[in-house]
Parts: sequence; structure tokens; C-alpha cells
Amino acid sequence: MAERYAIDVTGFLDLAARTAQRMDTLTEAVFGVLSVVREIQDAMAPAPDLARAFARAVDSWVERATALAEHGGAVLAAAERAVAEYVRADAAMAIDTERAAQTRGHGRWRVS
Repeated sequence: MAERYAIDVTGFLDLAARTAQRMDTLTEAVFGVLSVVREIQDAMAPAPDLARAFARAVDSWVERATALAEHGGAVLAAAERAVAEYVRADAAMAIDTERAAQTRGHGRWRVS
């Protein structure tokens, strides 16, 4: 088996931390926009036609921004779970390999 598969765990953790910080910034910005949109909607409440027109103009953008923040967070969480599972599997394989190297067989099947 000539190919080796490896993950730069330290590099990934660094990237994940920086990405998480930026996702937090994005989420805060989205919540800020949602707050402003609600304030505008409240201000427009006395003018229902204007409020409906505003809603038509911004509702899809609000949904997309919210979905973007949620999806980005979900992707990051999935990647972190995958790397954690890789590390666990790698550690288990190393333990099994060490045990196999120390075992010489049992009973009649002793390996010399």
C-alpha cells in the first residue's frame, strides 16, 4: 500500500477555529440585520401596503442570510465530527497494531 492518507489535525483545528470565529461574526451580522428589519417592519405597520412591499423586497434575503449562517455552522460541525472520528479511528488502529506486534500467537498457534 504505497498511498498514505493523513489529516493535518493541528492545521484543521486552526482552520476550524478561525472559521468558527468568522461564522460567529456572520451570525451576529445576520441577527443585526434581522433586528433592523423588524424595527423597519414595526415602523411601517401603520402603512400596510408599504409594509407588504417591504416584506416582499427583504423576506427572501432574510431567509437566505439566516440559512447561510445555519448551513455554514452545520458544515463546520460536520467537518469537526469527521476529523474527530478520523483521530479516534487512527488511535484505535495504532493500539491494535501495537497489540498485534506484541502478540506471538496462542497455544498451538504460537508464532516464532
